Amino acid sequence: MNKLLFYILIFCFAGATNSYAQLDRKLHYGINAGGGLGIQSINNPSVTGNTAIRTFNAEALVYIPVLKQYFIRTGVGFQNKGTIFEEDALTTTNKLRYIELPVALIRKFHVQTLGDVVLGAGGYLAQGLSGSIHYETPSSDNFNKVTFGNDADFQLYDGGLRFVSGLELNNRLTFNLGYDLGLYNIASQTLKDAGYTSVYNRQFTMTLGLVF
Repeated sequence: MNKLLFYILIFCFAGATNSYAQLDRKLHYGINAGGGLGIQSINNPSVTGNTAIRTFNAEALVYIPVLKQYFIRTGVGFQNKGTIFEEDALTTTNKLRYIELPVALIRKFHVQTLGDVVLGAGGYLAQGLSGSIHYETPSSDNFNKVTFGNDADFQLYDGGLRFVSGLELNNRLTFNLGYDLGLYNIASQTLKDAGYTSVYNRQFTMTLGLVF
């Protein structure tokens, strides 16, 4: 799955570059920062509860024109993802930090005197940077640093679909909503051996930003 997403993103880059060369239109840049809610879809019969955590995310973006009112939006971002889940008397909090490459095809709908309504969809690839795992029981409280790899806590890479929407005001201020639907199983072999057959990241984000 991660290879498929990689090829899709490369295809988007190639198409955007070719279209940009033909259009000879100006690139736009943007920055976003804000919060959100992250959760993980966990497949393990012993998990009795699963709730979201608050997350922080930030992105530096470039808008590449491909057709009138259509743009490829890509860049690099810093994302927090994770979840809180329960197994009997044990509560586990996963907090993972990623560097992320998003690519989305967006469409802008101009609204007179207001700005542009933005809708789009695409994908993302991410690499784990760091994180923590908090284990809590009625009689204990422990923190571990996350390690990435097949024989560690989680797989190093993540990938999936991204859906975006928002509003770009005429003064260049932006309000953005996004949803990341992880399609790559980040459960390491160690987790699978412990009964966690799959772990998928999910995240809903709300950010403010600027386009210039």
